[in-house]
Amino acid sequence: MDKNFIKAFREVVREEIVKKNTVEIEGLGRFEIVHNKQHQKKMDDGQVLMMPPQDVVEFTPEKTGKNED
Repeated sequence: MDKNFIKAFREVVREEIVKKNTVEIEGLGRFEIVHNKQHQKKMDDGQVLMMPPQDVVEFTPEKTGKNED
């Protein structure tokens, strides 16, 4: 693929994600923003940390209908 196309495609996907829009690419999958609420996390040493709320990008691959073993 052409480097300019890939760069432009990446920018369009990035812009939509920043706007918190879901981006679905046929044959690949879906990118979407998921909001994680504030929560407590217990560390291995027993310390409890308060984790701030945050938005994260999640990717869900498209199901192909084939059994992949």
